[in-house]
Amino acid sequence: MEVFDFSKIKSIFLDMDGVLWNGKNPIGNTRDIFTKLDQADIFPVFITNNSTRTPESYQEKMAGFGVKIKPDQVITPAVAASYLFKKNYSKDVRIYVFGSQALKDYLKREGFTLSDEKADIVLVSLDQEMTYQKVATAMHLINEGAIFYATNRDHILASENGWLPGGGVMVSAVETCTQKKPIVIGKPQPYMIEIAMEKFGLDKSEVVAVGDRYDTDIIGGINAGCHTVMVLSGVDTKESVSSFQKQPTLICKDLEEFAEILIRQKNNLDPINRTDKL
Repeated sequence: MEVFDFSKIKSIFLDMDGVLWNGKNPIGNTRDIFTKLDQADIFPVFITNNSTRTPESYQEKMAGFGVKIKPDQVITPAVAASYLFKKNYSKDVRIYVFGSQALKDYLKREGFTLSDEKADIVLVSLDQEMTYQKVATAMHLINEGAIFYATNRDHILASENGWLPGGGVMVSAVETCTQKKPIVIGKPQPYMIEIAMEKFGLDKSEVVAVGDRYDTDIIGGINAGCHTVMVLSGVDTKESVSSFQKQPTLICKDLEEFAEILIRQKNNLDPINRTDKL
């Protein structure tokens, strides 16, 4: 029987929607969960495909649940986009953002020029004020030679009122009319996880990626070479992932259960068998 030892893990890379909360509602007692992570000597990093909030906004939301974090612990597609654009393009690159105001504000704060007339990059993300004109502008700019980026392809997202359309809806609209595939920044691509590991000096063997979605969180962790833990508090179920060849390292009911596992293993109490949890 195969045994997975998490006792050497230094950090967990947490998805947020479906792991920490659904909409405005926390999943479990957030303060207690993070106390347990602290007891296990685990450094939490927050990696989300949602770019409708800034890192500071996520800091405020966590504070509302009684947990103190720093903005630099939050990696969003906006953070990753800034990193990639600075690395791959000149400082005067022009960007058309078909997405939230928070995404626009973050990129402007990072020194980028935003334009809806002439652009070198089109970045498409979740936009709750999506219009025909925004799709048409993105189409025109891409057809004129702008490079098509997307923050993610998530087709749905969780809210306190149930499921809502995700940013993948906007991406699909632009993809349909341009007949071009975007460069995807968010999970399941490994960019955000790799940026976080580089930022905090972590090796992939020291990290566990935790999420509720197989197609983004778990595959993203696998693509980055990390161990993965799927929690059953969001999108996916044991049944929905059972047929996939690449399986999570572990499946847990929720983040609190995994925190308790980490405490036990850090204290050399009981190793966890993967087959016990599936």
